Amino acid sequence: MKHNQLFWGVILLLIGGLMLADQMGIRLPNGSPLMSLFWPVLLIGFGIWVLLGVFLRGGIKTETASIDLQGAREAGVHISHGAGEFRLHGGASANELLHGSFIGGLRHTNSRNGERLEVRMRPANDFIVFPPFGWREQLDWDVSFNSSVPTALDMNLGANKSVIDLTDLNITDIRLKAGASDTVITLPARGRLNAAFEVGAASLTIVVPEGVAIRAHASIGAGDFQVDRTRFPNRVSPDYETSPNAVDINVKGGAVSVRIK
Repeated sequence: MKHNQLFWGVILLLIGGLMLADQMGIRLPNGSPLMSLFWPVLLIGFGIWVLLGVFLRGGIKTETASIDLQGAREAGVHISHGAGEFRLHGGASANELLHGSFIGGLRHTNSRNGERLEVRMRPANDFIVFPPFGWREQLDWDVSFNSSVPTALDMNLGANKSVIDLTDLNITDIRLKAGASDTVITLPARGRLNAAFEVGAASLTIVVPEGVAIRAHASIGAGDFQVDRTRFPNRVSPDYETSPNAVDINVKGGAVSVRIK
């Protein structure tokens, strides 16, 4: 935030200085007022700001964190993630709900509701205003979940690249929102659940494990929705109603490319 304050402070001083010079009648050698330099100087300043953001970024905070299961029998996890890379998979120990590494830092809250543990996760710092002109930290999260605890996932992933492997996890519900993103999600191999996706200008690949039946719906704008016909001749598997392992897939989006395979 200090970088932003410095930048906009310089811009305000520049505007004030040019206005003062104009009022004092100071002119350029060609007779033009100094205020005529404002837009060229402003554009040059923005260009320098962007380059500095690339080459002179400050130190990026890397944090490892673990969230204890606290004896809960089920969980609900809400994840907010911004620009960067996001990976989710199994691998947490029996006493943990999850653990991971979080480049950009992590802020989380936990609360118990009976036998259910509610967890909310977000980056440690809010994004800086006026992107892409601000200096932002790259968010790179790699999160391992407990494979046995029934968990409802609510993910707001923003503009990022995500690889989400739920194959071995005990997921009871999936909700995912994403902006301009590239997401590959592998659905759980066991259980019956709903999976709702709301995406913008994005690429979404949904991988269905063997033995999992599907029912797929889509409401999208200028995009396409493709289902692997070699595996799923119709958008509803013949055994959807009776299979112990099935996913009801609902996709809403704009200019989105969706693949179910």
